[in-house]
Amino acid sequence: MRDKSRWIEWGKDGLILLLTLSAVCLLSMTPLVRDSGLLDLLSPKESPGVGSSGAGPAEAMLPVRLAVTGEGGRCGVQYDEQRLEELFPPLGVLLGDALASAGEIRSLDEEEWRRCLGRDGVYFDFAGDVPLTALERWLQGPGSAGLTGAARRVLLCAGEGDQVLLCWQEEAGEQFFSCSTALTQALHLGPAAAGAAPNGAYFAFENQELAGRLDPYTLITEEDQGGAGYAVSVPLTEESGTAAVLAALSFNSQNPAPVSGGEVYVDGGDRLVVSDSGVVTYRAAQGEKYPVGPALADGVETARALAESTLGTLCGEARLYLMSAQEAGGAVRVRFGYLLDGCAVYLGSEGWAAEYVIRNGYITQFTLRFRSYAANGEQTLLLPVDKAAAMLPDLTDQRRELVLQYRDGGGAAVFPSWVAV
Repeated sequence: MRDKSRWIEWGKDGLILLLTLSAVCLLSMTPLVRDSGLLDLLSPKESPGVGSSGAGPAEAMLPVRLAVTGEGGRCGVQYDEQRLEELFPPLGVLLGDALASAGEIRSLDEEEWRRCLGRDGVYFDFAGDVPLTALERWLQGPGSAGLTGAARRVLLCAGEGDQVLLCWQEEAGEQFFSCSTALTQALHLGPAAAGAAPNGAYFAFENQELAGRLDPYTLITEEDQGGAGYAVSVPLTEESGTAAVLAALSFNSQNPAPVSGGEVYVDGGDRLVVSDSGVVTYRAAQGEKYPVGPALADGVETARALAESTLGTLCGEARLYLMSAQEAGGAVRVRFGYLLDGCAVYLGSEGWAAEYVIRNGYITQFTLRFRSYAANGEQTLLLPVDKAAAMLPDLTDQRRELVLQYRDGGGAAVFPSWVAV
């Protein structure tokens, strides 16, 4: 009899639970609940990781060169986007943690910097001058370390005891800096360095023959360098491409006015000109269409998001990278370029693909140069880097960095070549 009563009670509880779930389901379908935002609060959220603002920021920060130095030697990777994508995520996490926990900054002389490059550590080359605040935000999220300046070359290396140092070179002033971090060699740097097999990579200053010809921090890797060719097209020649760009920039695609060599779209006093050659220019009247936050990192991130949603969606097999973010005359100029398999594309006469001007907390003008790249199956022969260094006459007068680069002057195809920069 007792068992029968227990089954009856369980049945009642089950019926109550079923009725409650049904009521909640019906309530969630009402406009009041749908519009309240309550369902958004209850829905599961993705946990943040590297580049917690989405995949875009982490991809934008993919370095063009990595070098991991351990007990067995150094592993260097460049001109190989697939390999960089494999190696960077865990190393990017370490770099983000190092930036977020940065201690007091001290200056390094060049000899100290070179000694640091020879220690166990991880070296990152981002090709452009990246503000350290933006780098921290993209890899870790908004932080409070307060690092200032910009760097192209960044290094995590072994310090005293179990300490890990964060070092960097400010390209503009050719100054070197270092600070302590909360990372340890045993828990962080050692395991990271153990994951890369040495391949004989070295810096030019470590080779007596090349040291007199090349920039000392030119990374030399012995693997055969790729010479893939790419077909080039202008994606805005198709109506769908232009419509997508206008939508991303919050411009109405209806009723454009013809101008010489293109069309102009107007939003209030703001003007967006789309040229037949694939160049898009924006000039603000009031300057309030594209607000940014107060910090430099805010402006860089807003510019990056606009670049990725326009150029980044139509550039084919290329990807975007941050070239520079410079403050001058009360404005910030943020520039992005194209990369093809880790090689920079020098576009037109100035090199960059996008330039944004930020004044008083708003993007007030920009220029976008749309190009789409697709591998055409062709290859070009490339000399090994040491032979190329011996043959380039402009390296004999002054030590310059020797890199593979694509030159896009508006033709139908591009191929890489060794260029002294």
